[in-house]
Amino acid sequence: MEKCLCGNKLHNVFYSCSICNFSVDVDCAKNPPPFTLVQPKAHKHSLTLMPQRTFFCNVCGLDDDPNPYICIPCNFMIHRKCVDIPRVIKISRHDHRIHYNHCLEVGNWNCGVCHKEIKWTHGAYSCLKCPNFAYHVRCATRSGIWDRIELEGIPEKIVEVRSYEVIKEGVIKHFSHKGHTLKLKEESDNDDCIWCKVCTYPILFSPFYSCMECDDFILHKNCAYLPKKKVDSFYKMPITLTTRLAGGFLNICNACQNVHNGFTYKSDYSNVYLDVRCGSISEPFIHESHPLHSLYINYSTGDKFCNTCGDKSNMVMSCEQCEFVLDLKCSILPKMVKHENDKDHFLSLCYGEKTSEPYWCEVCEEELNPKKWFYTCDHCAITFHIKCTLGDFTWMKTRGEDESSPVVFLNNRMTRPICSGCHSRCQFPSILKYFERFCSLKCFKKEVRMVPAFI
Repeated sequence: MEKCLCGNKLHNVFYSCSICNFSVDVDCAKNPPPFTLVQPKAHKHSLTLMPQRTFFCNVCGLDDDPNPYICIPCNFMIHRKCVDIPRVIKISRHDHRIHYNHCLEVGNWNCGVCHKEIKWTHGAYSCLKCPNFAYHVRCATRSGIWDRIELEGIPEKIVEVRSYEVIKEGVIKHFSHKGHTLKLKEESDNDDCIWCKVCTYPILFSPFYSCMECDDFILHKNCAYLPKKKVDSFYKMPITLTTRLAGGFLNICNACQNVHNGFTYKSDYSNVYLDVRCGSISEPFIHESHPLHSLYINYSTGDKFCNTCGDKSNMVMSCEQCEFVLDLKCSILPKMVKHENDKDHFLSLCYGEKTSEPYWCEVCEEELNPKKWFYTCDHCAITFHIKCTLGDFTWMKTRGEDESSPVVFLNNRMTRPICSGCHSRCQFPSILKYFERFCSLKCFKKEVRMVPAFI
């Protein structure tokens, strides 16, 4: 359908010149666009309307409107809608402000939103702190990406605050362990399993910081470097890293819905809580299961189904170039784990295999779908359901069963206890004890009506 001078589609009543093949609707005829424009931010000279011309806009690089404003001496052409584009904005796809540039440095550029080529000779947005990121003008300013706020001339508030102080090379002080210094180690000196205080997950092969005076204060190197204050990627609000929530035992992450008792990112108004794994997620998100494309946070009005587990969720990581969807709890699954059914080796996360052969879970002894994700031992060729490998309390630091309730302890006894919720032998690797024993969060919620007081 033919378009009007203003870019809108023509309706039943309009004015047309058959000789020039030129049309305007009634509104444009009554209120025509200005013949000349003066906009110093767009161009240093005055601009003249020259309709019905094929051109590429020098600002956005597109040719979707045949009615440019032109500077003849400079051979500069621009869409009317691009004259007033914002110069400094903040978008949901990047942690920092991005600035408009009339052209990029010479090279091959791809847009951080649509991943298509950006012609460096045309205008685009780029980040002053991240030299490899650039965005098409139309992509950066589209609905849902930009918050419609022009930031030029507004001082930037630096939200991100470091959680540690460097004493010397390889030695730091961390805000959560005042008075003592932590020393960097590349690997553990003993064979005992050691646990990170921040994420409550075992330290396997990663470098870590260890207190030079205490035996039990240990942090993954990456966990030690997590910022104390930042803006989260999900709710776009300032969050602060806290060591533990006062009065809380089972903390539930608002993003992935996992329970945890490690450090927590808490919003300033205490209405959002994120575990450190979700709190450190940023866009674009790269996952080994989908290496060709980046993933982005998707807030859907309808439920999305995870390609991995099949569960539905309205907050997922999704690919904009294909229909791949990954829910948050699957996006943070550990790549390697240790399980008592294979004490000599580590289990690795497998992203599915194309086979018709039957697979069986080593824990529950039921059939496993090899096309879905599962854990496997590369040496023993045994396989495990993800649920059977991790259970619901994998992000909870375990303690002895004899300690006062509530507590999570390992299910490593000769006789598996009976769950008070499902009344079956607990087969998952850890058990929650709260007066009685529960093998899963579902069983706990089913039996304990006071759950909100403890979550």
